[in-house]
Amino acid sequence: MPSSHVSSNSGHSSASSSGSLSGFPEEDLRSAGRNNPGYFLARLGQTLERGRYCIVRKLGWGQYSSVWLARDREEDRFVALKILTCEATKALSGGETEQRSDELALLQRIADAEPSHPEFRHNIACYGSFEFAGPRGAHRCVVTEALGYSLDYIRKLTDDGDRRVRPSIVKRVVKQVLQGLQYLHDVRGIIHADIKHDSILLRPAAVSAVAAHALATDPSVAYDCGTEACPPVVPVESQALPLSAAPAVRDDELEAVLAHVGHSHWRRRHFQEVIQPAALRAPEVILGYAWDTPADISSAKYEGLHFANDGALGASFWLFEASAQSGWGVEEDHLARMTEALNAPFDVGFSPVNDELMWQIRRLLKLFSLLQDAAEVDVAERFILRCLRLVPEEHATAGELADDPWLA
Repeated sequence: MPSSHVSSNSGHSSASSSGSLSGFPEEDLRSAGRNNPGYFLARLGQTLERGRYCIVRKLGWGQYSSVWLARDREEDRFVALKILTCEATKALSGGETEQRSDELALLQRIADAEPSHPEFRHNIACYGSFEFAGPRGAHRCVVTEALGYSLDYIRKLTDDGDRRVRPSIVKRVVKQVLQGLQYLHDVRGIIHADIKHDSILLRPAAVSAVAAHALATDPSVAYDCGTEACPPVVPVESQALPLSAAPAVRDDELEAVLAHVGHSHWRRRHFQEVIQPAALRAPEVILGYAWDTPADISSAKYEGLHFANDGALGASFWLFEASAQSGWGVEEDHLARMTEALNAPFDVGFSPVNDELMWQIRRLLKLFSLLQDAAEVDVAERFILRCLRLVPEEHATAGELADDPWLA
């Protein structure tokens, strides 16, 4: 199963049956499914925690959880319930040497810090958690604010198939992501380690109004189970929350939020050393060197450039699309592409033998950018090159990058 087919709280409305390895339209819900790490069989209208939370919509799912919109009857608000699989629940409770995630403690540290801090808003708000028994074992449920679409939403706003995003939006979102990272790194001592499109969500302007409008105009639905009167499992369709009850959202209303800290780490304690999606992996992680907050900067900027490539830069490829070559592997090719693209010498014990054209940043900007002014192209290039350092010690911090002139 992919690590995030329809990401928790993502902007995807549903998954096609062709995308599921199990034959189910979304996550594998078979009781003995080989791709089922113990998903909870939630139902629309079901209540949890002694009736406090009533499930009203499925927002999405990931490799180790499903996410549901619920009405919190005690606080009279809508919240998101991230219900971990049995396997993920066990991963939280392992011993000091076996623990693979500290998601609850990380979320609590984010929430308990400094809510008045200007960068606090760009991290997800956590309201608590509880554990309950399901038919397949124990499930931990994390209660957070309900968020809306992921970054993919922005790239699909036009009907003409042009996925390019206006530079003003790219700069706004990138600045907010960096501000969110600044809060994690400097205030909370946390490395996110999983910056990618579906980990960056957008906050609805007024959650209660948006949720009520969405439920009224686009009711929650389950998949058609055919003629079976009482099917053993009724899969529910993922339907993410829109950002507004209005037909359109203004650029200045877009608010990016860092979510999905299940793969995050404390700066003082790592749960594993190989982190990040391969295409977004920092050089020091590829090489097996010690890593810290600069790894997030590398990953965020590769992801930001992919957002821009499919958006402001207009091309449908990752900045560094590595592949196995004759005589070397994918990781060596990844490093070779970085060094050639940046014209940066970086001794990793091998010499590039691949003569395929390596795109340099400036040429990419000139060929694909929506930026029309040559001076702004220069400023954008300088910003990108500040982000793409091969040596961790040379990285600007998230706070320094958030104040870059290009993002002003």
